[in-house]
Formats: sequence, structure tokens, C-alpha cells
Amino acid sequence: MDFKVTDDLAHAYQFIDCREAASASVSTSGSSSAFSPSLVSTSSQCLSPIITHLVKCLNTHNALPGTLLPKYRSLPTVLLYDNAGLEYFDRITYQPEYYLTSCELDILSAHAGSIIKNIPNNSDIIELGCGSLRKTEIILDAINKHCKGVSYYAIDVMPQPLHNSMSTLAAKFINITFTALCGIYEEIMPYLGKLTRPKTILWLGSSIGNYHTAEATDFLTELARDSLAIDDAIIIGMDMKKDSNIIWDAYHDAQGVTAAFELNILSHINHIIAEHVALQDPNARSDPVFDQNKFIYYGEYDKAIGRFDSFLEARQDTVVSWPPAIAAYIEKMCGCKNGVVIKRGERIHIESSYKYSSSAPEVLAQLVGLTFSARWTEPRGYYTLNLFRKPYATMLHPLRTTPPTSLDKWSMQAAYAQIARNMQSISREYEEFPSIPNIAEWRALWETWDMLTLRVIGRDKLLVRPIDLRHPFIFYLGHIPVFADIQMTAADGAPLSEPVIFAQWFERGIDPNMDDPTICHSHSEIPSEWPPVEKIIAYRDRVRVRITKWVECYLKSGCKTSYAAARHVWMAFEHEALHVETLLYMILQMDPKDICAPVACTIPPIVPTWPCEGWLSFAGGRDIVLGNTCENELQLHTKSLPSGHIFGWDNECPSTNVTIKPFRIRTQPITNIEYLDFLREFSTNDDCVTKTNNSNIAVALQDLVPKSWILLTNNTAHVSSATGTGEHASLACDYGVRTVIGTPSIKSTEASLWPVAVSEIQAEAYAKWHGKRLPTEAEWTHAARMYHLARALDAGLPLVANLSSTAVDTNLDRVLASQGTVAKDYTHCPFDMFVPSDANIGFAHLHPVAVSSTLLSKTDADKAGDATFVGNTWEWTATPFYPFNGFIASPMYPGYSADFFDPPEAHVHDSTHYVIKGGSYATHPRIAKRQTFRNWYQRGYPYVLASFRLCEDAS
Repeated sequence: MDFKVTDDLAHAYQFIDCREAASASVSTSGSSSAFSPSLVSTSSQCLSPIITHLVKCLNTHNALPGTLLPKYRSLPTVLLYDNAGLEYFDRITYQPEYYLTSCELDILSAHAGSIIKNIPNNSDIIELGCGSLRKTEIILDAINKHCKGVSYYAIDVMPQPLHNSMSTLAAKFINITFTALCGIYEEIMPYLGKLTRPKTILWLGSSIGNYHTAEATDFLTELARDSLAIDDAIIIGMDMKKDSNIIWDAYHDAQGVTAAFELNILSHINHIIAEHVALQDPNARSDPVFDQNKFIYYGEYDKAIGRFDSFLEARQDTVVSWPPAIAAYIEKMCGCKNGVVIKRGERIHIESSYKYSSSAPEVLAQLVGLTFSARWTEPRGYYTLNLFRKPYATMLHPLRTTPPTSLDKWSMQAAYAQIARNMQSISREYEEFPSIPNIAEWRALWETWDMLTLRVIGRDKLLVRPIDLRHPFIFYLGHIPVFADIQMTAADGAPLSEPVIFAQWFERGIDPNMDDPTICHSHSEIPSEWPPVEKIIAYRDRVRVRITKWVECYLKSGCKTSYAAARHVWMAFEHEALHVETLLYMILQMDPKDICAPVACTIPPIVPTWPCEGWLSFAGGRDIVLGNTCENELQLHTKSLPSGHIFGWDNECPSTNVTIKPFRIRTQPITNIEYLDFLREFSTNDDCVTKTNNSNIAVALQDLVPKSWILLTNNTAHVSSATGTGEHASLACDYGVRTVIGTPSIKSTEASLWPVAVSEIQAEAYAKWHGKRLPTEAEWTHAARMYHLARALDAGLPLVANLSSTAVDTNLDRVLASQGTVAKDYTHCPFDMFVPSDANIGFAHLHPVAVSSTLLSKTDADKAGDATFVGNTWEWTATPFYPFNGFIASPMYPGYSADFFDPPEAHVHDSTHYVIKGGSYATHPRIAKRQTFRNWYQRGYPYVLASFRLCEDAS
């Protein structure tokens, strides 16, 4: 079906009818979502797909997500949108109570220039559910004026309204090529997969809100996988949580247009059935199956979930009687011989409209494998447009089988807490990660590793050695597969992969003493000449095939293997995951001009407002458990792998009890702008900080400038760092933060609100200057776990601003006691199951993000003072890296921890290793969420992605 509309300039558009492409696809879920089969009927079908779907919805009772009761019949949401329905909806958008359209128009008008900067020339724009195109016209106008070679594809379900809109726009915007695609989303997807140019998908009008969370994430996951290439974008409109009265009024306009729109679905159903009967038998009679006068529109808002639900309520008892021409087919399908009886007061669910918290875009991105890149909003924060991009690689591949009820960052955590509350404990079967990573996890890790080694680092830079204390990059290209191959040989008994000499050159790297680099643990010999890159890559691929075969056999066996074999494979995985971060902080010390950004990325400008500093209080006075209670390598070495076993490194064992005293800790780590202010203040005083750790140590100002920064000259990175008096002068200038996508300015971009990455010496200097200290490992662990659990349980915590006078753990104990549980019922497992879903880990971003979300609405559930413990950067503690009592070095890797333990008297030296906790934006989720994991670095090591937060004793 092709409409051709030609104006005076001979500009035309193409109309493509995709509606029959998915006509054989019939949903069997009984859901009333927009995932519905084709509206097209054909004479060869006894029942069309949409009528089959309709009958199943009417004969199935389902509870809405997040509830157990009541259960409702439903009608397919797609049936709202016939020609009359589209006209009703267009009228709704003009109603004064319906704020969504006016908000979106305001955003598009104010930010069109900024939005189209993300749309490249010679690219395709695809709009899902374009409607009347009133809002899109603003974007198209800007594109028509400023972009070249752009094609616009509009998708909608009804052909005539789509034709009317497209013919007008095609004549108006002659620099854009227009194509209309008629059909539902599932019918259009195969066509989108054939588009080869860069793509930007528009999903406006908060249409995503009409999908239940599981449906939305499934749809976007499929869309990202099948229709988007790396760096392609999707812009999604999202209606934010706000005052309930405002939301209620939006769906109860004074003119009653919304009610008419919802009731029109019954007329559309009558028409579809009559049309189908006529196709079967032109002489057959078909009375209306629904009497619209017997129903009224009813709506309700679930504030906790953030969902407005629309229903049709029966005003009296009624029977849905099917026409004789199809009644026999329906009876055979579902056994309803006498039609569907609907009692007075019964409600039929029509559609849902979800409202979102400010954390929702980040949570959504992580669930579907995208990166949340930008947000545009209007002054009241009622509504946002959110830009997502398909990343080059990410290690975020959720393994959860139960979808979250909402996209709030605490939704899944609340579900875990409910499970634990019902079972009196978190069971290992509800852990997020199986003992051995599955194939998808391995591939995600390999994609990330390849992104860094073969994309971010140019082939001509693999021999570069940006940090003197480390090997050149090419060593790590061979080190990872060699270490993995050695572990696989231990696991399966097969010989090492060829060339065997690689094991001699690449088995172990270097990490020398900072005070005396000639002091270093044992390491591999360095060859006179590194092997060719192609040879190393071929070796890497052979090792990956070996790992894949082992994991596939393991899974086919029902996860049956020996503990020893499984531990070797696990070590290979976690070793590579840890070296992703090693490689990253080495890359960040390169000349920025030599770093190849894997995708396009723009850091937002600096946020004009910033929340006040927040503190959390903890009463302590208790023993807390540090360490992995599951792992016992010596006892399990000769046994089979226990079900649900959680591996850990030897320094995590044996678990130990530590008593903590009352303390207060900051809700957020120190930011770049805060640290820069400290340096400026410090530079006007004495050029040293006096510390008393059994001796006085002077820290010069030039030694306090982080290696994670680079001096900017006219917004350009300047690689030669100034020293001495030059460094003093540079404090009046601007610094950029080193990332793989550029060096964003601390003064003028959101990088000012990123956690600052520093050494432990620099962190301690800041803390001392402010009369505070760093938290111990035990304090940090207790604060993170108690805060996460409290938020997950929704334990009635007051606003963070008041938590300085309310001990989180005391309040939590009181709430749990009323439920007959205690905190350890939830926190005994090695994984912290309550880390919020928006944590910046696993390359959710290629850089840190602001430590606290911008407050979008006065009634937003995510307060700007929320604490953040995991993600962005690791965090320094005041605890030297010592073994727990009873430590025994791992027989499989005896030097992993033991080579780095320092004697107690060495704690003031730069080379002394200190514990860091949490995880950075490059940390694999398995590591970041395993609260027993202990990372460590020399306290003077300036390259690690580690920040810090302030702590103090409390009475």
C-alpha cells in the first residue's frame, strides 16, 4: 500500500503497510499490554489473532504486577487506537489537566537544539507510535534546518491518520526523507533491523508507561539487541512521580474526554468482530457484543508503585454473547458456552500508566543493556526526555528471573527483603550469581576486555608503558589468556595451549614496592621481544574456546563438578575481571590524544544546585562479621562443588568478628570540586599537612594533586604536569578528569560532582584538614549493609538530613524486632543483595557519574541526600591490608594475598597496602556486590580508581 503525495517541490513520502507481517503471532499471556497480535483479519482464519487474544483476555483473571489481589479480566490495550480512539486521544492532549503533552512540548521547544546535537547527519530517525506528530514537528523543524541526509520513519497502527500527518510533514520539511510504517511494534521490528545507517529511535509521550515493567524491559532488550548498532540512540519520554492529585486530574479531565476514550474500546471491539464475521459469511448477522451504556470508566492510582490503572466497570450484570458465526470456535477454545458473564461492579483492566522516580532511567538502562546518557526536563520536573545509547560493551547482564515491579532503584531490593522476611533468611537459591559464570557473563567480560585492549588502545600503542610500576599494555594482552589457560589445565587436566612458552612470559606481572621499586614479588621473565599481537590474539581465542567448552559441559551436567575444578575456572573469570580495572587506570594515564573513545559521549554541564552534605549515624556496640562464611578451600578441596557455593579469595577467610563503636559517616564520597576547593584553601596556608601516626609526615601541595586529573588549557588537556610554584599557579586554572571518552572540566561540567580518585595519602590529608578521618573496613561495611537493608525494607527511616541524630542500625533493629527478625538474617550471605539497581558498576557508564541525583521534583521519592556506597569509585579505608586471624594462603594461588601483607610497623610507609571497599564503574557486579571482597593498594599509589568519604567518632 503506497500513498504518494507530491507538492510543488515534487517532494514525496513512502507508505509501507506491515500489518500482516505478524498476523500469525498470537499472545497467550492474557495480558492487556500493547504487546498484541495484528489487528488484520483474513478470511482464511477461523478466529483472527486479535479476536483470539481478546477472548483469552476476557476469560483470564490476572493480578496487576506488584499485587496478589484482586484479579481482573482485561482487554488488549492496542484496541484503544482505532481512528476514533486516535481522535479522542488527540483531544486529550489539549485538555488543561493533561500535563504530559504540554510538558513534552515545553521540553522540545526549549531543548531542540541540544537534542539534535545527538542526531548525526546521514542517519535515520524512527518514531514509535507517532500519533498526530504535533510534538515531533518541533524536532523535525530543527533537523530540517541544521542536519543533512536525515530520513524520518513514523510508526503507527492506523493508516489514514498516519497518512494525513505524513503527507503534511513531507511537504513542509523538504530536507528530510519521510517513510510511514503502519503496524504494531512487533510487525515493524524486522524492517528496522534492515536499516544500516546510524539510528535514533524516538519513543515519546511516556508510551513506555503503558507497559508493565517486565514488558517494557523485554521490549527494549529485544529492540537494543536486534535493531540498534553500537552508539545508536533511543530517546524515551518518561512521566515522573509527583503529587497524586495532579496525576488523578490528568486522567479525569472536566470534559470527560478520557472516559470517552476508554469506553471507545468497546465500540472498536464490536466493529472488529462484525468485520471478521462478515469476512467469514457476508450474510451472517453480528449484533454488538458489548453495550457501552452498561459500563463506566474508573481509574485508580497506586502511589507506592507509581502506577495509574484504567478500568471499565460494569454498571449492571451483563453477558458478552459471541455471534453464532464464531461462537463454536470460542467455545472450543476456552469452553465458554454461554458467553462471558460480567457482574455489576466488576472491573475490566484496560491500561496502566507508570510514573517514574529520578533513578528509573538509570535502572532501565542497566536492565536492558543500554547506557543512560542525557536527560532533558522542564522547570517543574513533571516530565523528562531521556537519551540512551547502545554501548560498545557492558558487564551488566542481569541474571534475575523475577522482574522488578517498578523501575525504582530499591524495587528489586524490596522484593529480596520480602522473600527473606517470609523465609526468615536470604536463601542462596535467591542469590543473583551462580557459582560459575554462564556463557553470557563470559562473553560480556570478553567484549569489555576487547574494547579496552583492541579499541581504546590503538595497535600502535600496545608497547606503551604509561605507568613505570607496570608492564606495557601488550603484557596484559597475553597475561589474561595465559593465567586462564593455566587454571583450565588445573581444572580439566589437559595440556597447556600452544605456544607453551607463553606461560613462561605472561603468567605473572609486576607490582613493585613504591618506596623501593627494586623490591618486587616473584614474576614472569620478560622476553627479549614481545610476540606479535596477532599471535597473542590467536592464542587468546583458543583459550576462550577451551573455557566455553568447559562451561557448556558443566551446565549440561546440571552444574556437577569438583570443587577444585570449579574454583580454578572461577579464578580465571575473576582474575580477568580485576585486570579490566588495572588496564583501565593504566589507559587513563596515557596522553588523552592517544586514547580512542569507543563511543560518542558528552558530559552534561555543571549542575547549578547541589544538596547539602549529609551524614549517617550508627550506634555500633556490636560485633559484625567480616569475611566469607561460605568459602573454605582446604575443607572443600577434594569434594564436589556444593550447590549455591559462593567463592572468595583467601584473604576473605576465615570470617572474623569485629566490634565497632558509635560513628558517623558521610552519605557521599568527596567530589572533584570539593577536593579542588581543598587544594585552593590549602595552597593559601602552609605547604604541608602534619599527620600524627607515630611520626610526623609532611605532604607537599604538589603531591596532593590527583593523578586522575589533567591540567586544561583552553579546555584542552595539557599532558606535562606542572610542579612546584607552577602547580600553585595552576590551581587558579581548570582541571579535567581523565576518562576514555575525554577530559571533562571540573569547573564547567558534571565531572565536578564525580567522586575524586586519589591515593590513600591524599585522602587522609583531606580528612585531617577537615578534622575528620577515614572509616575502618568494619565501619564502612557495617554502614553500607545497614543502609542498603534499611532502604530495601523501607524501615521508616526519616529523611537523610535528619539521620545524623538517628542511628540507622538502632532504628533498623527496632523495626526488625517488630517483625521477629534480626539484621543478620538478611546480611549473612557474602553478596549484598540490597545494592541499589542504579549503582554505576560493570561499565554502566564509561566514567563516574554525579554522586547524588539532581532533585527533579519536590515530591520525588529519590531524595538528593540518598547515600551511595557501591559504584563510581572504590573507597579507601583506614584499615591496613592484614590477614584475618587463622588465615591460610590458598594452595591454588598462594601468592595472591600473602605477597602483599605488610608488617604492622610498616603502616606509615607509602608502600603499605590499605583495604579499599565498594567498587568502581569498571568493577564487575560479581565483585562489587560481594561485600566480603577485599581489594587493596599501596597507600601512596595514585592511579587506582578510589575515592573516600569522611568519618568521625560519635557518642
